[in-house]
Amino acid sequence: MDIEKIKEIAVPILRRHGVARASIFGSHAKGRENEISDVDVLIEYAPGVRKSLLTRARIIDELRESLQKDVDVVTEGALSHYFREEVLREKKVIM
Repeated sequence: MDIEKIKEIAVPILRRHGVARASIFGSHAKGRENEISDVDVLIEYAPGVRKSLLTRARIIDELRESLQKDVDVVTEGALSHYFREEVLREKKVIM
């Protein structure tokens, strides 16, 4: 699944949950995905949006169901310092 298709499916879900910005990183951003690759999504919530684990879990569930792929959703603050710079450099903005 290419990034444009992911964007088409994911953006309405992300907006509904108060996400202001989102990017794809990992194998999909590098063009190295295969049929079992998960979709890695970096999000930033809009100001004032409650950032709960329940909200994040709902986003993940809706994206998994809609994309028919495993999904990992993280915020920049949750990125490991071991690969933060690589993620920020390679990410592909979808919204």
